[in-house]
Amino acid sequence: MRCYDEAAGSALDRMSRADLQTYLVRLLMKQDQMSMAASIESRVPFLDHGLVEHVAALPARLKLRGLTTKAILREALTGLVPNEILTRPKMGFPVPVGRWLRGPFWPVVGELVLSPRAAGRGLFAPQELARLAAEHRAGTADHGERLWLLVNLEIWHRVFVDGESAAAVIPAA
Repeated sequence: MRCYDEAAGSALDRMSRADLQTYLVRLLMKQDQMSMAASIESRVPFLDHGLVEHVAALPARLKLRGLTTKAILREALTGLVPNEILTRPKMGFPVPVGRWLRGPFWPVVGELVLSPRAAGRGLFAPQELARLAAEHRAGTADHGERLWLLVNLEIWHRVFVDGESAAAVIPAA
């Protein structure tokens, strides 16, 4: 609240300033840590200091039109970027978990979703889990997100219910 209260200008200007000083800082730190952890050199678009200052000084009517955000950017890119990109909803950074669980990390599904140990918990019908996994592996359905959640649930059980150390669970994963 302090960052908002200390900022000047319209409500949009004040919210933008508060966002820059709080959320964006945390988000960029996470992005930097994750990219370094994976030995990836990454670039975050539109964060040139001069560009940020210029855009911050623009009037609110150029940034927001009704419920359309980034109005001036969308207008500037019309004809250069496909319309389906300019009009799609905001999205995060997709991770190809489904592809990974169909390919090199298929054994993780076997150990943490389909194993007798996981089935013994009695949380899900084993035949249904086997069906989901088989459909996913065959490519007839994309159950990647469901399988990822089930992998994480089993890891959680092993650590917090069974009392295993995280280090002991990692080899299984």
